Amino acid sequence: MQAVYPVLFTKTEDCILVEVPDLEVLTEGKDMKNAIDMARDAMELTCVTLEDHKKEIPAPSDPPPNRSCP
Repeated sequence: MQAVYPVLFTKTEDCILVEVPDLEVLTEGKDMKNAIDMARDAMELTCVTLEDHKKEIPAPSDPPPNRSCP
């Protein structure tokens, strides 16, 4: 099954923080490409772990409203 989950990216001085609230995933990357790769890996690992423990994978929530960037 494919699903699209809202993902929040926050740029800091040192890295890009990534949060996937629906899956309780927190990770980071050194740049945007690395952050996306890390998020993808963390999401896949979370879903596999849930399946291995016979737990339901949460359905994606609606994305938050667009917010303006400074």
